[in-house]
Amino acid sequence: MSATPSPRDRRAWSFLLVLVCLIAYANGMTGTFTYDDKAVIRDNPRIRTPARIGEIFATPYFGGPRGSGTAYRPVLLLSYAAQWWVHGRVPEAFHLVNVLLHAAATLLLGALLVRVGVSPAAAGLTSLFFAVAPIHVEAVTSLVGRGETLGAVFLLAFLHVALGLAGSWRRFGRLLAALALYALGVLTKESAAVAPALLFLLLAWRERGGLGARLLASLRRGLPVFGGAAVVLAGTFVLRSWVLGGLLHAQGTGIFEVENPLAPLAGWPRVVNACLLLVRYAGRTLFPLHLSADESAWSIRTAPPASFAGLAAVGLLALLAARAVGRVAKGSHAALGVLFFGVAFLPAANVLYPIGTIFGERTAYLPSAGLCLALASVCARGAETLGDLAPGARAAAAVIAVAFSARTVLRNPVWWSDSAIFANSVNTSPESAKTHYNQGYIAVETGRPKEALAHYARAVSIYGDYWDAWAGKGRAEKELGLLSAAEASYRRALEANPTYENGFFGLGVVLEARGRFEEAEAAYRRGLASNPDSLPLAYRLAVVVSRRPDPGAAAAWKRALELGPRSAAVHADRADWLLRAGRPGEARQEARAALRLEPRAVGAHRVLARLAASGRRSLAEALAREKAWRASGDAEDLRALEEAARENRAYGARFERVLEEKAKGEGRRAKGALSGA
Repeated sequence: MSATPSPRDRRAWSFLLVLVCLIAYANGMTGTFTYDDKAVIRDNPRIRTPARIGEIFATPYFGGPRGSGTAYRPVLLLSYAAQWWVHGRVPEAFHLVNVLLHAAATLLLGALLVRVGVSPAAAGLTSLFFAVAPIHVEAVTSLVGRGETLGAVFLLAFLHVALGLAGSWRRFGRLLAALALYALGVLTKESAAVAPALLFLLLAWRERGGLGARLLASLRRGLPVFGGAAVVLAGTFVLRSWVLGGLLHAQGTGIFEVENPLAPLAGWPRVVNACLLLVRYAGRTLFPLHLSADESAWSIRTAPPASFAGLAAVGLLALLAARAVGRVAKGSHAALGVLFFGVAFLPAANVLYPIGTIFGERTAYLPSAGLCLALASVCARGAETLGDLAPGARAAAAVIAVAFSARTVLRNPVWWSDSAIFANSVNTSPESAKTHYNQGYIAVETGRPKEALAHYARAVSIYGDYWDAWAGKGRAEKELGLLSAAEASYRRALEANPTYENGFFGLGVVLEARGRFEEAEAAYRRGLASNPDSLPLAYRLAVVVSRRPDPGAAAAWKRALELGPRSAAVHADRADWLLRAGRPGEARQEARAALRLEPRAVGAHRVLARLAASGRRSLAEALAREKAWRASGDAEDLRALEEAARENRAYGARFERVLEEKAKGEGRRAKGALSGA
């Protein structure tokens, strides 16, 4: 039996671990909302107010109607919601909570190991290595990585409570607490479902006797929890099925090959490749020199099932597992660590079934605790407490902790912004189609279409059926004025995915730009046939139909309004159509509706200006033209404003002030550009 640390030692070590976590991740807490953070937190209306809490439990993780998602994590969303209700849109506060959750998981892990009989020396070093392991950066510094940290906190707390049941059904309150923690974990992140298997492993480790006796005793002692956990897990599957329309994901959805090339592989080929990935995860955990946020197709190439590397990985893992099982009875800390790593990774290892990604460092968060234990057992060999460590062992542990900490600190800035993530991903995984797609996206969004085009072209050269990348390529080409090439790219996107909403939309917009309005209308109609609830397609169809006298325009605008009743653009452009159709009263109502939704709706201000001009209300026209120009900054709006100013003397003095503001603004921008240069 291992010595039990004194309360004073526990407090001191706990304080040190929390401090280490805060120091290691301090420079990661200054980042903003990145990548999936935007959809899940920043732009998620479901977490804005307690009044919408029911939607969190009745909709998929990324939102949308029931029956349309691939993940269900209401407790995770609830954690974001609770913070939003307190402090709103403050990314630093979300980052701080992520780090505190990591610190909590670290403390729970160390205490759990001591609880099951691991020496305080090994448990202490394990928690130290876990606190600073660089492979955890994605889970801790990325805000949506909270699924891993919060899920781990619930799972580790479940293990603490369940280990205290001692096989008794009579401690009903404790049993309910354990099952509640298990439910919270599974509803935070699906990988927490493995908790009962980890409980079985720890019970077997804690038992005495031969392997067979340990397994039977563990099954008997854990039976109350195992039975209850099975009921809880079944209940979560029922809930998932109600929300998602399927046990794992919505019907009609699947795993995109560019995200996980293992998805289409049969059982044995997938297992071989999954074993290769487990070896890669172990290498990234213990030797974290190369880290990447995205290694989708084809940064990691699939290996043939009979390849030497694949068979060697299968053989190595099988040998390690057999060796570890054999040494459990001898109380080997390293054996427990290896088995913990393997068991904890089962839900996300692509071994039993394919998951949504081929490789994600965040998924190694809890499993890495096993490897940290194995590494700690080497450093703490023969030592019962941290004070018993030999000088050489202390030096080795210190070097590992400092090296891990330094790598973590250097890795954190990658998650400060989308541009940092995508640029780093291209550098670390240049053969990943998705990394080039992401870099192309950020380039086109920031006004660099030439750079975007190069990345999109690289993405489709890596993965020829990447329809999102073909559409991105088309968008960049359109912005560069390469309309013929843009049309070809959008058509290629539709070849890869014949129901692709954005493909039809982009193709229609390009055809409009080329003056081929009938073809654009046909593209929008084909798109709506496959995507009947698409507001963008319905909106553009109404705009195109409205270009000519057409009895179908009214129906087209009605459909667009039904799909987007809160879209200012729809109301503003419908107002423009109504005005051209000789219905000024309705046009005024629609323009005002647009401005209620978006006070800077340029189209609505233009409509009101034209209405004022037709009524010979020159001052009202000038004021509306001013608002349109302030919202758009467009030269045409400025010329229209100048003409309106000439028509109304009362507005003349105000117009002079407007021009002064414009000049001052341009001066400030020029000064900023010079200082930046």
